[in-house]
Amino acid sequence: MRIISLALYLMLTLSGSSVFAHAIWIESSPAGVKGKQQTVRVYYGEYEHAQIEKTTAWYSDLNKLEVYLVQPDQSRAKLSLTDKGEWLEASFIPATEGTYTIYTSHVAKDLWEKKRFRFSSSVMVQVGKSQNLPASVPAYGLSAAARQYTQGNKVSVKLSKQGSVLADKEVTIMAPQGWVKKIKTDTQGNLSFDAGFAGIYIIEYGQNEEEAGNWNGSAYKETWQTVTTSIAVK
Repeated sequence: MRIISLALYLMLTLSGSSVFAHAIWIESSPAGVKGKQQTVRVYYGEYEHAQIEKTTAWYSDLNKLEVYLVQPDQSRAKLSLTDKGEWLEASFIPATEGTYTIYTSHVAKDLWEKKRFRFSSSVMVQVGKSQNLPASVPAYGLSAAARQYTQGNKVSVKLSKQGSVLADKEVTIMAPQGWVKKIKTDTQGNLSFDAGFAGIYIIEYGQNEEEAGNWNGSAYKETWQTVTTSIAVK
């Protein structure tokens, strides 16, 4: 009985602690075309270690998250998701030129040791040359210009919380080759880095917030917030 209890304890501990290292991220081509279908994918895992979880293994009810599209006129629409086994997929057809924002922000149903988890991610898609201000997103937000980067380009990123910039916060940059760099934001919530590798980069920020409350009938003491965005480099 002690062996079984210890095994169960270790399983739950490892499962819960892995949530801190895992994140969701959205991928979509940064350049859209008016009237042409744009594909959106949502992944969950540890990008730094090239680990992508099957949707059946996503934490709690995370595979039930919702993805929203903010159009250039700031109107919002929920996208229909299809389970593809290792990712959730959606699509939309841009009707006008401008900057589109795709985002998700999901608080997991289950707690772990009285801690809640909120997973957020967003990307921007540019259609044509007409630009507009990026949409504000719930909770935390990371934003990078909607463009196709090439190796050697400098990438600028802004970190915010409900529209307010966050200064002196450590953000993690991950390239597909396993390259990882941590950079702090400046007084305006900005950071920049040189894109030295080709592929998809994931940019991530995590923040623990001490706040007490009740969630789905259970008391919690704090909320772990993680937010990501992605960029494409040729």
